[in-house]
Amino acid sequence: MKRKMLWSVVGYTAVIGASLLTRHSAREAYRKTTGTAPPENPGRRDTQWREALVWGMASGALVGVARVVGQRLGDEARRRRERRRPLEHLRD
Repeated sequence: MKRKMLWSVVGYTAVIGASLLTRHSAREAYRKTTGTAPPENPGRRDTQWREALVWGMASGALVGVARVVGQRLGDEARRRRERRRPLEHLRD
C-alpha cells in the first residue's frame, strides 16, 4: 500500500509541476506575442472579450496537454520501475 501511495504522489507532483511550468511558459509567450501581459482576471470589465477568450482557450489547452503529459510520464516511470523488480511487491 505504501508503494502505491508513493507512486500516486510522484504522479501528482509531475502533473502539478508540468502545469505550473506550462502556465508560466504560456504567460511569457502571450507577453511576447501581444506585447502586453495576459489578463490577471478575465472577468473584469476592463478586459476585452477577445483578450479574455484567447487567453482562456490558450492557457486552458496548454495546461490540459501538460497535465496529460505529466500523468503519462509518471505512469510510464512507475511501470518501468515495476518491470525491473517484478517480485518486490510480494515483500510489502
